Amino acid sequence: MQTTVEQSHLSSALGLAQTVAPLRRIKPILANVFLQADGDHLRCSATDLIVSLTERVPASVKTGGSITVNARDFNGIIRNLPGGACVLKADANHNLELKATAARFNLVGMSEADFPSLPDPKAVEFSTVPAHLLSDLIQKTTFSVSDDEARVNLNGALLQSDGSHASTVSTDGHRLTFFKLPFAGPKLAKDVIIPRKGMVEIRKVLERVSGDVELGFSKDHVFVRSEALLLSVKLNDVAFPPYAQVIPKGHSRVVLVDREHLLANLRLAQQLAPERASTVKLEISAEEMVLTADNPDKGVAELKLPVTLEGEPLVTGFNASYLTEAVEACDTEQVRMEFQGELDPCVVRPSEGPELLAVVMPMRI
Repeated sequence: MQTTVEQSHLSSALGLAQTVAPLRRIKPILANVFLQADGDHLRCSATDLIVSLTERVPASVKTGGSITVNARDFNGIIRNLPGGACVLKADANHNLELKATAARFNLVGMSEADFPSLPDPKAVEFSTVPAHLLSDLIQKTTFSVSDDEARVNLNGALLQSDGSHASTVSTDGHRLTFFKLPFAGPKLAKDVIIPRKGMVEIRKVLERVSGDVELGFSKDHVFVRSEALLLSVKLNDVAFPPYAQVIPKGHSRVVLVDREHLLANLRLAQQLAPERASTVKLEISAEEMVLTADNPDKGVAELKLPVTLEGEPLVTGFNASYLTEAVEACDTEQVRMEFQGELDPCVVRPSEGPELLAVVMPMRI
């Protein structure tokens, strides 16, 4: 293999590939990026056996071929080179020579024969969808996916799509987020669960794309495809909990509050909230909310902000971090907070607009 490629193009592709290649790996080959020169492109591929990514970058290919090299080492070198042409040459012993301006490197690679096969989308039916809508579906619910590896059924977001609307749901057992929007995409015969890392990588790909992308599903994978990028994510083969049972069906108190003002106060309260539980007390009256964080090791924070309350006053407690992330997901000037009693969940919604809700379980104070 011998090919010439622009440093900026290669650096961009390697930066994305490096995030896929796992730090902890079962097989050493998974730490590598698979480079394949063919025609007028260089393909850069990486996988951790759950998420797989291939990006094509323009190249001047003198001799076709392929090799794998360590993704982090190679990306670190390319990223720090000055702009300009990079000449890559692989030999039969799986060594890669890199020449760029006054720099020259010889990297020890591994045989491409050891690199795992990537999921094939040939039989997949794709739908064209706006990249920003797919990004919203992912972004609005990623924060409440469980990071507890023992709870496999909570390690991803549930995706539902009937061809005209799509929704995502995630929960970690302490909070739940539901988001739904008009989405003219694929009609799913059954709900699917996209794992957390896959959600993160899908968003990274979508940040690189303007306009539309192609979205498709096989039995085991979701595929996101653009002109130069192909990402596949292995779906979690587990049953998602019956989330509708968690969403409160009624409320006796409703609070309307300025989103930015509430966020600022929650972030201030977190500075003194107990580190493990991040508990904050909410005292809500007709026109005022008082947030109190009391930490014997640090001190006390008391913060007041104006609100509008429908219903009786309330004193309750919540994890400040969970409330903050729920409010951040709302894009409106005001947010709506719905309560029953002091030991019941809080439902956070935008005051208007998209169909989004976050359920946060209470904490004893």
